[in-house]
Amino acid sequence: MRKINILAACMTCMCFVWAQDVASFQREIAEKAKGLEIVGGGIPGTILVAGRPAFPLVAGRVGKASVPVAAAATFEKGRIVALSHEGFISHDGLAKPSNREFLLASLRWLSGDAAPKRICLLKHCGRKFVDAATAAQCAVQVLDRVDELDAVELPAVLIVNPESYPLSKMAKVREFVKRGGGALCTVVGWGWLQVSGKTSFQTESSFNALAGPAGLYTNGDSVDPVEGKRFATVGSASRIWSCEAALALLDGKAEAKEDDARQASYMLTAFGPVLPPDDRQYRPALEKIVEGSLHSIVPSPRNPLTVKQTADRLALSLFLENWQRNPEKVYPAHPAARAYPGVPESKQRETRTITVDLSVPRWHGTGLFAVAGEPVTVTLEDGAEREGLRVRIGTTECRNVTHDKWMRAPVVTVEVPLRKAVTTFSSPFGGMIYVVVPHGKSGKVNVKVGPACPAPWFVQGRDTADTWKKSIRSFPAPFAEIESDQIVFTVPSSCIRELDDPQPLLDLWKEALEVDAELTALPLPRRHAERICADVQLCMGYMHSGYPIMIPWHSAKHLVNVQTLRAGREDDVWGFFHEMGHNHQNYDWTFDGTTEVTVNFFTLACMERICGRKPRQTKMGSADVQQAYARWEKAGHPYDMWKGDPFLALEFFVRLRERYGWEPFKKMFAEYRKLTPAERPKNDYEKRQQWARRFSRIVGEDLCEQFNRLRNPGEPPFTPPQDGGQK
Repeated sequence: MRKINILAACMTCMCFVWAQDVASFQREIAEKAKGLEIVGGGIPGTILVAGRPAFPLVAGRVGKASVPVAAAATFEKGRIVALSHEGFISHDGLAKPSNREFLLASLRWLSGDAAPKRICLLKHCGRKFVDAATAAQCAVQVLDRVDELDAVELPAVLIVNPESYPLSKMAKVREFVKRGGGALCTVVGWGWLQVSGKTSFQTESSFNALAGPAGLYTNGDSVDPVEGKRFATVGSASRIWSCEAALALLDGKAEAKEDDARQASYMLTAFGPVLPPDDRQYRPALEKIVEGSLHSIVPSPRNPLTVKQTADRLALSLFLENWQRNPEKVYPAHPAARAYPGVPESKQRETRTITVDLSVPRWHGTGLFAVAGEPVTVTLEDGAEREGLRVRIGTTECRNVTHDKWMRAPVVTVEVPLRKAVTTFSSPFGGMIYVVVPHGKSGKVNVKVGPACPAPWFVQGRDTADTWKKSIRSFPAPFAEIESDQIVFTVPSSCIRELDDPQPLLDLWKEALEVDAELTALPLPRRHAERICADVQLCMGYMHSGYPIMIPWHSAKHLVNVQTLRAGREDDVWGFFHEMGHNHQNYDWTFDGTTEVTVNFFTLACMERICGRKPRQTKMGSADVQQAYARWEKAGHPYDMWKGDPFLALEFFVRLRERYGWEPFKKMFAEYRKLTPAERPKNDYEKRQQWARRFSRIVGEDLCEQFNRLRNPGEPPFTPPQDGGQK
C-alpha cells in the first residue's frame, strides 16, 4: 500500500510540474505574441489536441467552435510545437512582431526553456524555413537525410513539415524528439488532403504519425481568424479544447451550455476520423457513445442534426470515416440519401461504355446517377488499370462537418481507385458518376459503367435541341448536367425540365469565360472545363470557388436561365461571375487585403460584356461606395481602412478602369503570366510595388503617388524604376 501511495504522490508531483510548465509557456505566448497572423494570404488548417500531454497555444474558429491553429506537447524527453500553416513563420509572417515573438518563445521552450543552440533543417524542405531559423540567431545545421537526426547533438530544434516526407521517415523524427530534441512542425491538413491523393488521416498522414502519439493531430478542416486576420492566443485554457475534455463533459450529469456543447461536438466529431484504428485511449469511449444510434440518423433541411445531438453526430462521423477509409465495399443505402443527393423514383437503369480522353484531366461525366446502396461495376479495357484512374460518385466538394446544423450527411461523395480490370462497389448516398483522370496522361480508353439511373445529360456537339427536348431532359435521375468543353453545370433535374434548348446557355457562358480568359491572359484552350454544382448546404460562404464552384440549391434555377443572366440583376448573377473570377485570379497581382477585390475585375468585366452593365450601373455606382471612399480620403488614406472594405478598395481600381479602360489591365496581367521565378514578387510589398510600376509604365503616366496610399506605415514609397525597366 505504501508503495502505491508513493507512486501516486510521484505521479501527482509530475502532473503538477507538467501543469506549471504548460501554464508558464501558455502565459508567455499570451503576453508576448498576442495572436498570430498570416501575412499576404493563406488559410490554416487545424491542430487538434487529444489531451494531456498536449495543450493549445493559438486558436481560430471553425464555424462557431474555437479550434487551435497552434499547439504543443511534451513527448518523453522532448517537446513538439505544431503550426497549421507555414505562413505564420514565413518571411512575411515574421515581419509581424507577434509572429516573431511566438517563434522565439516556441524555440526557447523546445530547447528546454533556454536559448536554442542549434536549428536543424532537412535539405528537402529546409528552404521554406530559412527565415525562421535565421531569426533564432544560432547555428543552423542542414541535414541531407532524416537518418542524420540520429547523430545530431542535443539540445537542438528541428523545423520541419512532416508531410514533405514519407510516412516511414517519421519514426526517425519521433526518436529524435523522444531522446530530448525539439520539433517545430507545420502542416495544412486540408491542403494535404487536396493535393496528396490520400484519403485517411488515420493511416496516411505523416504529421499524425509523428505528433499523434504526443496527442497532436490534424484533419481536413480550415480555420478562420477570430478578428480581421488575427488568430488569438489562448492563455491558460479552461475551455473544451481537447477530446479528453469533451468526453469528460459528456460524462457529466448536467446539460451542457450551448457553447460547451458546440465545442464538445466539434472535438468529438473531429477526432473520430483521425484517431488510429488501434487507439485505445479515446476510440473505445467514442464508440461507446454511439452504440445503437446509427440507424436513427436522418439529417435533412427540415430536420437538421444540431450540435446538441452529439451522439448522433459522432455516430454519423464514425460511419462516414469508415466508409471513406474503405470505399471499395458494397454499402446499403443510408436514409439521409433522400435529403441529398436524392433517390430516383424510377427503376430505369443502364450500363454504358464511355470513351475517356486521357489528355483532359479531372472529371469525365457518364450521364449516370448511382442509386444509394445499389452496386455499380466499372470495367476497364486491357491496360487501363495502370493509368491511375478513379471512379467518383457525387459532385459536391463540400464537407459540412463544422456546421452547427447538418442539413444533410456532411460527407456524401467518394472516389475509388480503378486498379483492377473490374471494380464493383456501392455508395450509401449515391450521386452522379465520373471517371477521374490524373494530370499528364494521353490517349483514350473505354470504360464501362453501370447499372445506374440515366440522368439528363446534354453534351455540346453530340446532342441537339430536338433529342434533348424529346427524350434526354426527361431521364429520371434527380440531377442533370449540361456540358461543353469549357463548362459543366450540375443542377437539380427540376431546373431543366422546361429548358427547351441548352445551347444558348452554353453560348452565354462561353462568352463569359472568354472575358475571364482575356482579362487574365489565360492560355487557351483550357486544360479542362470549369464546373458549377448546386448543393442543399455549402461548407462555406453563400457560394464558393473551386472545382467545382459550389452554389446554393435555390440559385440553380438562375444559373441555367439565359434571360435572368442577361438581365444582370445582381442578386441573381453577381455571385456566379464572382466565383468564376476567383478561379482566374493570379496571386502575383493579388496582394494582402485584395482577394475579394481583384476577383471583382472579372465580375465587373462580365457584367459589362454579358449584361451590358458598366461598373457604375452595378453596386459600384451606389452612394454608399462613394461615401466610403470620401471618408477614406478625408481620413488620410489609412491602408488598414482601405483593406477592411472590399468595395471601398475596388473603387480605387474602378477609377483606373474608368480612366484607362480594361486594356492596361489585360496587358499587365499578360506580363505576369510570363514572369520568370526571379522576376515574380517575393513578398506583399513587392506585389504592390510591381502593380504601381507596371501599370504606370503601361498607361504612360506616373501613378506611383496614387499607389503610395496602399502602404503599411514605415514601408518605403513606390517610385518609378530609374532604368525604365519592366518592374
